[in-house]
Amino acid sequence: MTTILIVDDSATSRMLFKAHLPKDAGCVVHEASDLAGALRLAAEVRPDLVVLDYNMPDKNGVEIARELIAQGVKAKLALLTANTQAAVVEEANDSGFFTIVEKPITAAKLARLIAEAAA
Repeated sequence: MTTILIVDDSATSRMLFKAHLPKDAGCVVHEASDLAGALRLAAEVRPDLVVLDYNMPDKNGVEIARELIAQGVKAKLALLTANTQAAVVEEANDSGFFTIVEKPITAAKLARLIAEAAA
């Protein structure tokens, strides 16, 4: 069973993530809408995969990932964003993200993400 933490300030985006997750993926999904929730849930559920939205109100997804890493989170990191500018991609790669998933999310993109995270 893969434990996933999705961190996105948009309830709609979190809902779409869960709706598009393959039913046979064997995943349990936890949701956070901000840094505080991400830190609390990561410590509580010890996710295997953390999927972070880039555009967040207080800190962007890369900054949140850095805080999770500083807290000792060992999960694989994936960035979920519509902003795939070179600077964002470079920032994510330099911060330990193993992949970037471009919004809008689809079932095919999530299936690929789950497969890559398991590899």
